[in-house]
Amino acid sequence: MNYLNLLQRTQRIYTGFMLFLLCSVFLLSHSNQNSSQSMATLLLLLSPLLILFNKESKPELRFGVRCFIATSVAIFTYSLMIYFHNPATETSSGMMRALSFYLLAPVAIYVLWLRLVSRTWLFWLTFSATVISLYPVIREFDGSDLRGNSSAHPIFWGNVCLTSAFLTLILSRDSKLDIQGKYWLGVAGLCMGLTASFWSQTRGGWISIPLVLIALPFFRLIKIRELLVATMLLIAVFASSDMLRNRVINTLQFGQDSVALDPSTQLRLDMWKVSYAAFEENPIIGNGLDGFSRKLKELNTEGKVSFYFEHPHNELMEVLSSRGLVGAILLAGFLITLLSYYWIHRSSVHAKAGLISCMQFVIYSSSEVFFSTKFTLMYFLILQAMLIAACERSARENRAP
Repeated sequence: MNYLNLLQRTQRIYTGFMLFLLCSVFLLSHSNQNSSQSMATLLLLLSPLLILFNKESKPELRFGVRCFIATSVAIFTYSLMIYFHNPATETSSGMMRALSFYLLAPVAIYVLWLRLVSRTWLFWLTFSATVISLYPVIREFDGSDLRGNSSAHPIFWGNVCLTSAFLTLILSRDSKLDIQGKYWLGVAGLCMGLTASFWSQTRGGWISIPLVLIALPFFRLIKIRELLVATMLLIAVFASSDMLRNRVINTLQFGQDSVALDPSTQLRLDMWKVSYAAFEENPIIGNGLDGFSRKLKELNTEGKVSFYFEHPHNELMEVLSSRGLVGAILLAGFLITLLSYYWIHRSSVHAKAGLISCMQFVIYSSSEVFFSTKFTLMYFLILQAMLIAACERSARENRAP
């Protein structure tokens, strides 16, 4: 009996520590990229101990959850095959380290099944994340730095904060959430996350804002009059800020007889052409995890381009150039699995949050690499695991007599 009690106590301590790491990774993603990645690495290193749990403690996962885990593991496994199929380089090794974070999907699901969390806990976690997102803004407000460079890659950081901003608002609309003043807390979380996003000057993320605002009344999370008020406030913010207004307007530069893109946008188009050239060399399985960078070096040597990046700033072009059509199909299956699961459970506010967050990440991926980078991938997988666990808990509550 003493042995069983000791084993159970050890399991509680271990799973509690793993839950602590999950929460730490999620929160630190909003302020300190290096610390969050270190925590996520520790989480993966300790995860093999999960197999030591007895059979009775292991969760029985429904089909949709198993598909989420299976597609995540499939992307990792296929990427590992591609990595060993091609000569290893510093770029391909770095990409493989990033793609290994797909293994966070089964780890996070398992931990959250063993340590059940309440809807109140999840709301306060996301609200706290939006509070933490203000730290880089406050730290840089004296002008010593800009865009969140002091804590994380500004584009990644800004879009992570934007996702959590709308997530907090959505969760505050949960009718079963027993928190006084939850609606105003949700609005406060939205404002704090938007502040971080605007500070990051990440135009690619801002494209999602009007689409999310349309989705909110569609899912009956806000009323039409609230949508109108929010729209007018956002217009006022952009109109009153020279930085925000110029950041958007300068995307297109009008001449007397022509229209040109700003250097950042034009450079992305040039990178996508290089990525497509790499894809054409091996369209089925891809050109290796460093396929884009190798092709770009080749074109630099030939004098056809004069820039260098390790990835093409677009998720689809990155996958096609590195992992080919097979990799693109696996990524599509991963996203379709998530969207299908959330659509089936769309009566749950957590499923609505999942649908909207997936839509945001797809939009972000049009101008950056979001499913192949450690920082954004670990945030996304932990977030989806939390929302799936919340959906499953709600489903069990509805089935209970």
